[in-house]
Amino acid sequence: MFRSRSWFWSKPKNIHSLEHLKYLYNVLNKNQTVTESNRGLLVETLRSIAEILIWGDQNDSSVFEFFLEKNMLSFFLNILKQKCGSYVCVQLLQTLNILFENLRNKTSLCK
Repeated sequence: MFRSRSWFWSKPKNIHSLEHLKYLYNVLNKNQTVTESNRGLLVETLRSIAEILIWGDQNDSSVFEFFLEKNMLSFFLNILKQKCGSYVCVQLLQTLNILFENLRNKTSLCK
């Protein structure tokens, strides 16, 4: 009688969109503790977030605004504080480095 709500957070088809960043936010929110079983998912999520933020910096300011509004950087810091091994931490540091090197809009870094 009642349908599952899993469709609500189904992966958007357009990876360069605010909707996809919202989907990735939900993935981070549901996987705040790094485990052996979710570390691959988290690495891919972090990589995708960097890609979307760079695209958003050049094409859609609402993407970076959502990143700031949801304080997604706090997820990054939470991951770094965990003893999760180098696999996830290396990707996280690469993600931050990619952002700092590629964001063109100076105000994106200062907000």
